[in-house]
Amino acid sequence: MRSVARAFDLLELFDHRRPHLRLKEIAELSGLPKTTAVRLLADLVERGVVAISPDGHYTVGATLLGWVRLSATLWRVDEQTTEVMRELVHRHGETVNVYVRQDLTRVSIAQEEGTATVRNVVEVGRPMPLTAGAASYVLLAANPEVVDRLVAADPELDGGRLRERVAGAARNGYAISDGDREIGAAAAAVAVHSRRDGRVLAALSMSGPSSRFTGERREAGLAGLRAAARTVSDAGMGHVEGLL
Repeated sequence: MRSVARAFDLLELFDHRRPHLRLKEIAELSGLPKTTAVRLLADLVERGVVAISPDGHYTVGATLLGWVRLSATLWRVDEQTTEVMRELVHRHGETVNVYVRQDLTRVSIAQEEGTATVRNVVEVGRPMPLTAGAASYVLLAANPEVVDRLVAADPELDGGRLRERVAGAARNGYAISDGDREIGAAAAAVAVHSRRDGRVLAALSMSGPSSRFTGERREAGLAGLRAAARTVSDAGMGHVEGLL
């Protein structure tokens, strides 16, 4: 299991900012001994999960294409949900995301970027901390027991503050954040509920620069989110709900 975890750690080193890495960079970024990195990379290359170019750079392998297509199909929200998100962007100009909880992280499974030149965007499918941000508080409000696990996993985490923010989200039915996850980024989020049993499936979030997404603009965005979340909750998000 430790080798599997290390292999995934190596894969997570690759992203749009650094799609190609040399062995030395991989060893330094992962903190693994070079010999261990070489062994893990060799196994991943053999399975096509990682590829190595003639000039010695490593990158993600072609085998992942099949997984990407499968994941994109399974985790795609339906067209009606996408249209609701686009309408929010059209009305308010800020980026809209649908976040779901994946154990101790949150992941955006759908995003419509804002229309402004300066906007707040995240990488769809990339795990993000569940300890900060409006969407995190909304997701944790539905699963308060997860807070204890987060605190146990990170001794430096301010558990009292996190519990306060989560309790606020549960009490108010929404959450707002400003600089909690990233300085200069503000957000508002509300819950999307299952039409079958009412449980929280996801968090619908709107985010933008702190300098712009504030005051009346944020309040208007929050009102739009509430209305949109009701629409999505009533209609459903498509087949992805079977995974939530």
